Amino acid sequence: MATSAQPLPEAISLPSFLPAPGDGPRETIEAIRNGLPAEALSWLKERLDLTAEELAGVVHVSRRTMSRRKKKGRLKPDESERVLRLIRLYRRAAEVLGGPEEATGWLREKNFALGGETPLQFADTEPGARRVERLLGQIEHGIPA
Repeated sequence: MATSAQPLPEAISLPSFLPAPGDGPRETIEAIRNGLPAEALSWLKERLDLTAEELAGVVHVSRRTMSRRKKKGRLKPDESERVLRLIRLYRRAAEVLGGPEEATGWLREKNFALGGETPLQFADTEPGARRVERLLGQIEHGIPA
């Protein structure tokens, strides 16, 4: 487990269609308003080792809607915001925990500090995601949850 923020391993490089980690809020807001490319769903599904059903649940869209988005090629702004939130948490978990496999495992494992929910389940709302981020910060700095 890492004790301080480290640069992301190359294996975690984000796809070019996402705002870069150093971009300001303006770029992120524009990406959300314009809608992310639908391939963001596949990227997230693969990185978090999710089934289509699990992905639909964490992004709060039906599988049928996901299929429509893939055909149209673009997510709606609210869907884009939820996908970016999960990608942000995945990236942060990889920084704190030491890599992509560790991040995926941690995000999918039930956590006592989150009332027995997985961080992925808990992060289905913005306040929940913020709590997961705080928990990662506690882990990073060795503070008990």
